[in-house]
Amino acid sequence: MSTLNISMPEAMREYIETQATRGNYSASEYVRHLIREDQKRQSEDERKLLWEYLALCAQELDEGLGREVTLEEILSEGRARRRQEAS
Repeated sequence: MSTLNISMPEAMREYIETQATRGNYSASEYVRHLIREDQKRQSEDERKLLWEYLALCAQELDEGLGREVTLEEILSEGRARRRQEAS
């Protein structure tokens, strides 16, 4: 396992230590837990984008408007659509 040193405000460090203690973690375990949760969330978001795009593709095929795209194009278009909907 490798080590990563990070700087943060004192209040944030205290928060991490408090949360770690409440969950019977070390501070390192708590941060690793947060990172794993973020990775999981990102993976779920990408999976949702793919399902949304598949639904759009099915609709386009039904309407005779099919096209070829790459996976990165699918994710990029989905992210752009979500940013637009959020603003």
